[in-house]
Amino acid sequence: MKALHCVTLSLLLLAQAGLAQDLLKPTTPAQAPDIDAGPATEMLSEPVMRATGTIEAIDRERGVVAIAHGPVPALKWPAATMDFKARREQLDGLAVGDAVQIGFQSEGDEASIVSIDKR
Repeated sequence: MKALHCVTLSLLLLAQAGLAQDLLKPTTPAQAPDIDAGPATEMLSEPVMRATGTIEAIDRERGVVAIAHGPVPALKWPAATMDFKARREQLDGLAVGDAVQIGFQSEGDEASIVSIDKR
């Protein structure tokens, strides 16, 4: 009888330890938030650069805006005209010939608009 009590007590203690470990495990894996902000936010690890310029062309379907911008000393860029990726909603209200101030991120030979404001 004593052996039966010892075995029962041992099983109860082991079961409680097993349950306690399961309580520490998350019930469902944590999911990252679903953020689909478009191409202008894909390079978030890069610093935001600033420049001023004039819109030379807008392709809303492709999400590209050509801007003749001034020099960007931080990147050692001279004044130039280049294409920037942009989300369609960033281009709303803008037209060819508008003077703008842009915040952008650059990686290699691609640049994406973070902010664009008429001057």
